[in-house]
Amino acid sequence: MDNKQNVDKQRIMQEVYQRGYEYEQRYDGCAQCVVGAIQDYFPVNNAIFKASTSLSGGIASSIEGPCGAFSGGVLILSYFFGRSRDDFSDIGLLRRPGPLVRAYWDLFKDKYGGYTCRQVQTHLFGRAYRFLDNDEYYEYEEAGGVKDKCPAVVGQAGAWLAELLIENNVPCLKS
Repeated sequence: MDNKQNVDKQRIMQEVYQRGYEYEQRYDGCAQCVVGAIQDYFPVNNAIFKASTSLSGGIASSIEGPCGAFSGGVLILSYFFGRSRDDFSDIGLLRRPGPLVRAYWDLFKDKYGGYTCRQVQTHLFGRAYRFLDNDEYYEYEEAGGVKDKCPAVVGQAGAWLAELLIENNVPCLKS
């Protein structure tokens, strides 16, 4: 990759970061905010955006499952590198996105101490908040969850994804 492409990659990563950060602040729904930020820069079908709806907050705000930003990213990586219905019988293609998903997983583990909503929250706040409990959600908001903590996770997830997509030759809509 020449220097101009590298500069463009860095710029796109920063723009995707900012877009994801702002989306999470404005709209909530970490998985959709990651997918939306990527969709603004890469050719992602709108069905993927819609399919990411309930992945936020550890899946349906349970906090027990994967962080929505992580899940949204796995959805994106599978969209670009996963097995299509036409290739359903090719078992080898089932593993194709594995190394990229693993790299993404490792980035989450290294930065946030894990990939679950609970682990990410514990890293950010020193505890986890139950989003479905109104009092705890209010405490989460007061602790900066909507203001800057989770938006930063969404932004970072988007930047990591943009880098992985660019490095693996997925065409960017804005260069």
